[in-house]
Amino acid sequence: ANTFNAENRGPVDPGLDVDLYIRADLRAMTAIWMGLDTLATAREDGRLIATGDERLASTMVKWLLLSPFAAEPKLVA
Repeated sequence: ANTFNAENRGPVDPGLDVDLYIRADLRAMTAIWMGLDTLATAREDGRLIATGDERLASTMVKWLLLSPFAAEPKLVA
């Protein structure tokens, strides 16, 4: 993850290796975050592609924080 330089507030690459790349469009990520879709379904459909450490990819459901509203019953179809 990028950190910010105190002088110019620009991103600073800490030089660490990336363990997992996630590729998804905004619609897919928003649906997952809001609890309207699941990570598993998005991965199966190819709307979310995880490249890298499969252990991290397979446990995303545990560490990806969802919206507080994701647990609420959906009021629209």
